[in-house]
Amino acid sequence: MFNLKTILVTGCAGFIGSNFTKQFRKKFPKTKIIGIDDLSTGRRDALEHSVIFHQGSILNEALLEKIFSKHKPEYVFHFAALPRVSYSVEHPRHTSEVNIIGTVALLEASKNHRVKRFIYSSSSSVYGGAKKMPTKESENFPDPKSPYAVQKYIGEPFCKVFSELFGLDTVCLRYFNVFGPGQYGDSPYSTIVSAWLESLYFPKKKKAFIEGDGSQSRDFCYVDNVVAANILAMQSKRKFKGDSMNIAHGSQTKINDVKKLIEKFTGKKLELEKRPPRLGDVKHTRADIAKAKRLIGYKPRANFEDGLKETIVWFESRKI
Repeated sequence: MFNLKTILVTGCAGFIGSNFTKQFRKKFPKTKIIGIDDLSTGRRDALEHSVIFHQGSILNEALLEKIFSKHKPEYVFHFAALPRVSYSVEHPRHTSEVNIIGTVALLEASKNHRVKRFIYSSSSSVYGGAKKMPTKESENFPDPKSPYAVQKYIGEPFCKVFSELFGLDTVCLRYFNVFGPGQYGDSPYSTIVSAWLESLYFPKKKKAFIEGDGSQSRDFCYVDNVVAANILAMQSKRKFKGDSMNIAHGSQTKINDVKKLIEKFTGKKLELEKRPPRLGDVKHTRADIAKAKRLIGYKPRANFEDGLKETIVWFESRKI
């Protein structure tokens, strides 16, 4: 049904990007995967071996023109970003250049080269702190609380504008607390899952801590669910005009329960340094995923416990 020739994956050496390319390759073995990553947060050893890799920045206009002209991608999956919230607070201009101008540069190249669909990785951080839960897109207007969240949000209206002005098909996926294999505990994306597992398996590299009393909860989303959502967004027969939708599991897990499950599945005791609650931290997150189900047929494939077990297997197999 889907005779794909070429796709472009930005951030192909990062946590989500590398998981995506590996799983995409299994599903579409004949499709050419073009990748771009400046390796600022990505890892060369995470690259899928068949990816035609271009090392460089999405801000490099000449490089983007070369990639689009030579390879003519039909679909663009935009995972590249400088993701660390704290880093965006310290470096708002630099992170804005990459996360905003880089996105616009990719949208422009996609428009100029007649890309069929642009699939944008947004973030649940755009909500700031949802007023209603489960969080519906229509009931919770974006209220970002960090430069990173602002940057991610701004990509969404840019997608909408490129659809309305130029007819470029664009869709925005808002990820909630993504975790899984390939997420290092010191990664910019790291959740408490990877941070705590890092401290268990590589204690010299990472010390574990907990902020607050652990009663807060998160809608953790296993990375395979995010990969599936991107592929479903590509395959949808709908015409998108910057539509934004939540990608999550649609359930909550308390931080204290994460600790108990890690100890249960690893057989190791997790010693946590207690710290005060993080300033401005959101107490709970839980997504309403009905819109993604309706628009692209999204349904989570893995629950939190199964995803945690798979993540532990990966940590146990790691050498460094």
